Amino acid sequence: MKTTKPASSRKTRVKTALTGDASTGELKKATENLSAQITRMKTEVRTIKAKVLAVNTSKAHKQLSDAIGNADKILADSNGKVPDGDHSRDELTKTLDSAKKILEDRKSVLKTFTDAKTTLDTKIQTVNNAVIAKASQDAADAAAAAQAQAASAATGGSSYSGGSGYRAPSGGGSGYRAPSGGGSAPAPSNGGGHPTWTGTTDNTPATGHWNGNDLYVDTKF
Repeated sequence: MKTTKPASSRKTRVKTALTGDASTGELKKATENLSAQITRMKTEVRTIKAKVLAVNTSKAHKQLSDAIGNADKILADSNGKVPDGDHSRDELTKTLDSAKKILEDRKSVLKTFTDAKTTLDTKIQTVNNAVIAKASQDAADAAAAAQAQAASAATGGSSYSGGSGYRAPSGGGSGYRAPSGGGSAPAPSNGGGHPTWTGTTDNTPATGHWNGNDLYVDTKF
């Protein structure tokens, strides 16, 4: 339906076929005819407005119906994917239930439909934002875990025992590496009898002792 707004200066001219010497009766009849025309025009305007309102209301009804369908899908897809203990999904559920009642209520009017859709769209967006936030946090946590695992693998499983003491990998043999910074000692022999180790660790004097196949190095401060 196309609506054309007339210019503010537009005037309507109606011919009455009256002349300057028209009688009182003729003037009265012309006035009655004009009044009838005005009444018909007002009726037509009311009819047009009612039809426009009906079209707009039907459009708003359809838009709310589509929003309800979208909200149902968002609720199903977002299950377990929000970080706020389902608070945003609970709020959407309440708003969705209210919107469905409004959609089915024959007394609902244009503004009721549009207001319900606006509120529902807001709750839908809140859930979408929560899903995005959780997905981003999960990705960051996974990256951090992968980085920590890679760093652990790069150390080759070395371990430290209290203070500044170093413990070589248990099992002896070729798995032994002397602390960096100086000093040396042969790997433990399969027959026992480990030699005493002396040297430095990071330019700090140190001595070592064996406990089974584990070498402990103590720095001297």
